[in-house]
Order: sequence, then structure tokens, then C-alpha cells
Amino acid sequence: MIVTFDRDVLLNALIPTMNTVSGKNTMPTIEGIHITCYEDGRCMLQSYDLEKGTRTYLTAEVEKGGACIINAQKLQQIVKAMPKGGIKFSVDSTFNMVIESGLIHFDIKCLPGSQFPALPELRGDRGFIFPQYLFKKFVNRVVFSIAQGDARPIFNGAYFKVKDNSIKIVACDGNRLAICEHNIEIENTNYDENEPLNLDFIIPGKTLIEALKIVKDVDEEMEIRLTRKYVILKVGKIIFFSKTIDTQYFDYTRLIPTVHNLDFNLDCEQFRSALERSSLIIEDRLSGSIRSYVKFTIDERLSVSTQSPNGNVYDEIDIEKINGENLVIAFDCKALLDAIKVCDEGPMNLKFENPLKGVLINPTCKDEGKFTYYVMPMRMTH
Repeated sequence: MIVTFDRDVLLNALIPTMNTVSGKNTMPTIEGIHITCYEDGRCMLQSYDLEKGTRTYLTAEVEKGGACIINAQKLQQIVKAMPKGGIKFSVDSTFNMVIESGLIHFDIKCLPGSQFPALPELRGDRGFIFPQYLFKKFVNRVVFSIAQGDARPIFNGAYFKVKDNSIKIVACDGNRLAICEHNIEIENTNYDENEPLNLDFIIPGKTLIEALKIVKDVDEEMEIRLTRKYVILKVGKIIFFSKTIDTQYFDYTRLIPTVHNLDFNLDCEQFRSALERSSLIIEDRLSGSIRSYVKFTIDERLSVSTQSPNGNVYDEIDIEKINGENLVIAFDCKALLDAIKVCDEGPMNLKFENPLKGVLINPTCKDEGKFTYYVMPMRMTH
């Protein structure tokens, strides 16, 4: 294989590909990037950690086609260290690779491309097209509510429901629930043109975090396709894919209280600021069983207070009470603040049932979407 890449073009292609390189030090092939070059100038970079992967396309000056696997970290470090301009890669029959630019010369070992693990079929018979900025916005609204490493796989991913021209994304870690809904024109790309768009699937949280690095806040569209076990995201020249969580999502609607004994509105920015001040002194040393909470005392105003070994803080916020009696309730400050940070500025509505049930938060939306958050309370000790 003999090929010359533009340094900046190659580096830009490496960035998304690095996201799915295995870091477990178990197999040299999945710690590397698979490079395939065709003599018509087309080149493909692939990485795959056996659960998720990335395929990126670019063009180069190809003298001789071929394929090889290069250690991903070493490749990225070398390319970053090279000056702008062309970088020539030459691989001989013993898979010794020479990387050169001007008088700079690297000589490293690589592996045959044939040793790279077989990738899943990246076609998918069902799919839809969706604006990138909306995917990014919606996922950011719920991703904080996805558990990490929970023994119950269902809590480790976000549930997607796409039907006709509506999309809903739900995430729950057992203590908080985030729901994002929107009605928008969605292009159906099912291979069977007569099959209506009606999809539901669960994408792992780790996958969504990596996807957010690829998807841009732009009007350009992306395509999401499904196979029996994989979800495939096509974003420009990048194909990102991952295993889905193969289970049925639980009936999350049962978590949301239908009876509300206290209902009021308040300003999102004032509420966020009060929680951020409380978070400055909260102890959260789980190993030492010290975990302070933020306490709400609700009457004609909302009083926000926190006590911990670090000190204490007290604040008051004006509210517009719609109905309800006075209430004292406590929350994990971070669990609540995570939700408030992704809300649009403006008024938001809070609903409570009693001190043992959580708070239902409905923020103002600047578009047609609807966002709902439900956070469970903490037991007060003083």
C-alpha cells in the first residue's frame, strides 16, 4: 500500500474514528485503525471495539491500494506531530510501515488488514432522516438521566420511539426520568416504501455520548437506520454504529404522579442559580456515607437551604403559586441541577404530591417540543 494523505484531512478523519477504538488492551486489532485505500483515490478508516464502531471516508493520492491496521494512539500522535502538507504511507509485504513528510521519517510495524474483526451489516432495512441539531438538542435533554453500569440494562440506555412525524426519547436511571417529545416532519427511509414509520429501540448511553461528538449543531440532516441488533448513524462522510439494548422498555408513565397537591411557577434562571449556590458546599462522599441534600420549604415563596460539614447556604425565590398547601421536601442537588441546566430560560412549572414523591418539572420550550423531568426526593435526616 502506498498512499499520500493531506495531513489536516487525515487528522480530521481520525478524530471521530478514535472514539470507538478499544482501550481494554485485549486485542491489538481492535486497538488499531483499519485503513483501506483504493487505487481510484477512495480511502476508508474504520475502528470497532466489538460493541460500537466508526467508518469514515476521505480521498487521497493512492499509488498502490491495500489495507492494514495501525495502532490508533500511535497513528494519531504521529499525524499530529507532522507539519502541514502531504504525509506518505508505504507498507511492504512484511507489513513494515514507513510514514514520511519531507525529511521526517517514521518506521513502524502494522498488521494485515485481513485480521480486522468482521463488522456487522451496515445497511438496515428501516430508518429515517432527521436534522442534526434536533438530534443533538434532544439527546442533550435526556442523556444525564441514563445510568452508567447499572445491573439492569434497561436503565443504561435511552428509549427512542419514532412514529410517523413524531419522536420521543426517554431516559431513566431509577431516580430521575427525562422525556423529550417533538412533532416534526420526519422522512421515512424504510426499504419497504409501503411500511409506515413505527420504530422503537434503546441506544446505550455510552453510544449516545460518542454520537454527540460526531453530530453537529447544524441544519444538515443525518440518517438513523436499524438492523435487528444495531443502530447506524450516518452523518456526512461518517458512519457510526452500535449495538442496541435488546429488551423491551418499561412502562415509564407509571413513575409520573397524576395527583398534584402543590403546583407553582418560577423563573428557571433564578432556580438554577439557587441550586448552583447550594452545590458549592454540598458534601458527596459516598464512601464515607456523607451525602447532603438541598431542602425546599415551600409556602408563599420557595426557600432553598443546604447544610453540610462545609457550611450552609440559604436562599429564597419568588413563585407564582397556582394551588396547594405548604411543603418541605429534599433532593439530591446534582440530580435536580442536571435537569435544570438543560432547560430553556423563562418560567417553568413544578408539581408535587407529597414529601415522599418527587417533583414533576415542565420547563418553557422555545419550539414545539415538550420536555418533562421527574426527580425522586431524598429522605431528610434533620
